[in-house]
Amino acid sequence: MTYTFGDNYKSQFSAEVTKLIEKNNAGGFADRVDKMVEVQRLTDAYIDQTGETPEASELERLTDAILSEELKSMYRAKAYATEYPFLSERQMMTRISGEASFKLAEETGTDGRSYAPPKRRERSPYENRYVDIHAKIRNIERKRKYRIDTAPGPVETYKRSPEEVSAYLEETYGYRRI
Repeated sequence: MTYTFGDNYKSQFSAEVTKLIEKNNAGGFADRVDKMVEVQRLTDAYIDQTGETPEASELERLTDAILSEELKSMYRAKAYATEYPFLSERQMMTRISGEASFKLAEETGTDGRSYAPPKRRERSPYENRYVDIHAKIRNIERKRKYRIDTAPGPVETYKRSPEEVSAYLEETYGYRRI
């Protein structure tokens, strides 16, 4: 099929793209290769006659027509079953929502154990009251024991004569008082 474009070449190109899409939807192409050949003919003719490249929106319509079977396929495992899968926007969103984040892979070891930094659990108000009550009880006990241990002992006085003191020093330390 030959394509000719006149003065209003952009609208003519858009009409030809629409015809190709309708032919594709009606099953007019045997396979993807036939579609690609026809799209190549159309775009080459447009560029040769106008000297411009087609608009991006029209090229996107053509690529969607070429990949229509893959985009319409609802086969769940097509991302795994085919070598180069094409996913529609909705299929891509479904795939992304089902994937695990890399954070999980970073924090989990090959042994299945989580190596994430531990996080402290926040105590409930009941637990806080329990801890406070028992801390007060222990503080009272500690305070009483501390007072007993640090209290001054009774003062004992010894009345000895200087001779007894010098005899004791000489006997114990070999010290002699002059």
